[in-house]
Amino acid sequence: MMKKNVIYYFTLLVFFSYHHDSIAQSQVRNNSLVLNKATQKQLKEYDSFFVENHKRHINDLVELIAIPTMSMKPENRPELKKAADLLKDMLHTIGMDNTEVFFTNELPVVTASYTRNKRQPTILFYGHFDVQPVNEDRWKSDPFSAEIRDERLYGRGATDDKGPIIALISAIEGLIKVDGKLPVNIKLLLDGGEEMGSPHLPIWLASNQEWLSDIDFGVSVDAMMNNDNQGMMWKGLRGAADLEVTITSANTDLHSGIYGGVAPNAALAASKVIASLWNNDGIIAIKGFYDGLRQYSEKERKEIAAVVDQDQQAKDLKKFGIDQWIGEREYSFYERPWIRTSVDITGFKAGYVQGKASIIPHTAWFRMLARTGPDHDPKEVLEMLKKHIKDSLPWGLKVDFKESVMGTAPVFDESDLGFRIGKQVLTDFFGTPPIILYIGGTVPALSSIPDGGGPNLVSVGFQRSDENFHADNEYMRIESFKKGQRIYVNLLHAFVNQLNE
Repeated sequence: MMKKNVIYYFTLLVFFSYHHDSIAQSQVRNNSLVLNKATQKQLKEYDSFFVENHKRHINDLVELIAIPTMSMKPENRPELKKAADLLKDMLHTIGMDNTEVFFTNELPVVTASYTRNKRQPTILFYGHFDVQPVNEDRWKSDPFSAEIRDERLYGRGATDDKGPIIALISAIEGLIKVDGKLPVNIKLLLDGGEEMGSPHLPIWLASNQEWLSDIDFGVSVDAMMNNDNQGMMWKGLRGAADLEVTITSANTDLHSGIYGGVAPNAALAASKVIASLWNNDGIIAIKGFYDGLRQYSEKERKEIAAVVDQDQQAKDLKKFGIDQWIGEREYSFYERPWIRTSVDITGFKAGYVQGKASIIPHTAWFRMLARTGPDHDPKEVLEMLKKHIKDSLPWGLKVDFKESVMGTAPVFDESDLGFRIGKQVLTDFFGTPPIILYIGGTVPALSSIPDGGGPNLVSVGFQRSDENFHADNEYMRIESFKKGQRIYVNLLHAFVNQLNE
């Protein structure tokens, strides 16, 4: 859903190079962090497995893409079950244990485990297999019949997040096939409702505390890399809250010739309310609205500025045909969508739009999405928005609300062991440290899983910001898929003997 600000790119440096000792489990010490690594022989065997089975793994992804898992459409719930069952079967086939599908509020969660070595830590991997809706008229090919063009696989969910899930599953399969076992214990949690805010996930987590109890680390594969030569890890994301507003002025539409000029118009009332929410700079006009946000130090703001392209805002104005940016002038182009709270109108509906109609609309509906910055409670944001709407509503009209909270804004501690392990694996793989930054999007599980009794999840993935997730003609680079397989193999080896005291 809801995620992933525009992130910027670099150039290819390394595909797959490690310098290893030939001992069975070579280890390298870096900044007091000891990382386990596979041997050179193992790496060659993994690589051979991936090459020999590449076509089959891509076909697995094509099969998963073919299922239109749009979770926000109730009529697609059977498709969610079909995809969940397919993933369950895939996991069982490669040798995972306890593969199950759970439904909570009609949304699925697929789980699997491999916990055969009690001396080793257990790592939770999270991903989601539901997707955004499509406008097929704007796609160059069928969004649910994956097509490869110029080494890019096009299809809805190709990069967000079905491709990363299949890369992870194939990496697990490779380890089991080559070594006969996994180097650590793992659990998988695959989400069928992320694109609509994972409303079922907190409920499922609360009912499965025992399943969570032995997990030491967490990894989200719904994550990105900068480019071919550099990985990426998220320092923080924004939370999210959704608010639907319905304004009613009468019990039916009215004839504009008879009642025009005397009857209140619901569309006009909604427009007045919406206009009152922002000042001319695009800043929320509610007094005290931003008070709950975390205040960043000058040092922290300099760190944010150090990882961005200062020319990008000018480039994007031209790219998107925008005259000017809006928002809080005292915060930078990047800080506003990364660490500040924004509110947007994401839909509006009133009256008759198929042609001319001489009516006064009696209802108007609009939807708002708040992206909340660190420490800004989404529930408090919703309450402020609702109060302002009620107070601003003219002519004694009625208003009804439908709301949902999709997660708070997580901020990750770079000194945590899991974060350090992920960072070192990416550094070793690419030959340069990953860029570490905030993004303005939301992955609900990154807050709901730790809040629900699970671990913090570090972001280790291979999505790229130009791959049109949430847009037309979504695609995944085949080369990125290959990198993802090898990164996940290296990551699993790196967790060996890394037990939190």
